[in-house]
Amino acid sequence: MEKLYACYQKYIKQTHYVPLTFDQFGDMLTKLDYITSKSGDEIEGLLVYGITDFIEINLILGKESSFKPLLSMLLEKTTKSIRIHYQKPYPLPWYVQHQMIHPNAQGIIYNSNLHKVLLSLGFKDTSIQDTYYLDLKQFKMERTITERLESLNFQGYDVSLYNPTKHQGMYAFLEELQSKSFKAAVKKTIEKPKSDPLLVVTKDNQVMGFAGPLIISDDFRGVFSGIELVGDVRGLGLGKILFFTLCKTFQQMGAKYMSLFTGRNNAARFIYLNAGFKIAESFALMLYDRTEQNK
Repeated sequence: MEKLYACYQKYIKQTHYVPLTFDQFGDMLTKLDYITSKSGDEIEGLLVYGITDFIEINLILGKESSFKPLLSMLLEKTTKSIRIHYQKPYPLPWYVQHQMIHPNAQGIIYNSNLHKVLLSLGFKDTSIQDTYYLDLKQFKMERTITERLESLNFQGYDVSLYNPTKHQGMYAFLEELQSKSFKAAVKKTIEKPKSDPLLVVTKDNQVMGFAGPLIISDDFRGVFSGIELVGDVRGLGLGKILFFTLCKTFQQMGAKYMSLFTGRNNAARFIYLNAGFKIAESFALMLYDRTEQNK
């Protein structure tokens, strides 16, 4: 384990990953499988992976010359399709900017040397994910946002913190959510004895949208879990109002920064950019499809 960790410590410096402690590194290797590339007694590369319906690549690092041998060994070792996804078996936090930490790297850095090696071996991009960050000290609520909400208030719409004694229809709203993970996150927080703050869009006090839950991590990151609107409240600008209110509320709660990621083709990216977010890194999600390769 000491030699493996020494290799990890040497090559992690070439990445933006937050270094794991010896115990954390050991925990990852205990839970997952790994392959090494060696030159004599020296370990030059490490590939860590999990096994589900796919082979899930969790981490590849080392000398660039070790990438292709490591991946070739993995391809020979398994007959399963191989995936690189943001749903990693063992989440790996990374620095998006200075000391700002995002809790999990989304995939392989787009257009990096490792990305090119993967493409050469038959892996294909399934999507490109952009990670955004915002220093909340720089955030300012646009006057037009406030004015638009005031105008919508006269039509019965509002954006505020969820109040179960005032707001109605939460469980009916949850049934309409497209994302199962969003539904689970909201349901979990509203059923806590002391629930986390949750922003909602309402029409005549009926819940029609949400953003949150609003949780601040130990390093003062405003954790963005999700945002979604349902029904006829779409197209009124409430999504933008909701997200800006989320940023402002995090700022008031004492969060120092936010980070999030989304697919490059997601129209929500324009809201993030308008709020002052910047792209920290772009990642490729990738798949080596055995069915396609065997044709």
